[in-house]
Amino acid sequence: YDVIVLYDMYQDITDEQKAQFAKLVKDEGKGVVALHHCLVSYQGWPEFRAMIGGQYTFGEIEIDGVKYGPNIFDHGQNFRIQIVDPADPVTKGLTDFDIVDETYGGYYVAKDVKPLLKVDHPKSGPIVGWSKNYGKARVVYLQSGHDHAAYENENYRTLVRNAILWVS
Repeated sequence: YDVIVLYDMYQDITDEQKAQFAKLVKDEGKGVVALHHCLVSYQGWPEFRAMIGGQYTFGEIEIDGVKYGPNIFDHGQNFRIQIVDPADPVTKGLTDFDIVDETYGGYYVAKDVKPLLKVDHPKSGPIVGWSKNYGKARVVYLQSGHDHAAYENENYRTLVRNAILWVS
């Protein structure tokens, strides 16, 4: 395989699995596309937060002196996704578009990410898509993708396809 695509919400991971996963991505350069609720995964593993560039928290957490959480979510929201950089390989060919999806609010976004997508919605964090490097790997996180309403949106499918191609 060329890319790891994450669409999970797991919490349990052994130390051996952590080491293998981090090595595969950071040292070997295996690209990662992280979708939607995987932002919630591995709450007790700060390196995963560093890898994907953000974290949604169930409880309160302090990161770099700032308190986050508990975060919020709301299903079935209508909002407009704004393309931050239309020339970026992940957003290439796209213009701002409307989507019906789940929003997340109050989550942490690392300072080292490159914002790709933003929204102006009271129940959402402002940055909903980004890219970054993690060691030798390219990583993309896309907050959208909760259910069929997102999957049926051609713009969302284009984002996922572009992200997979770019990280590979």
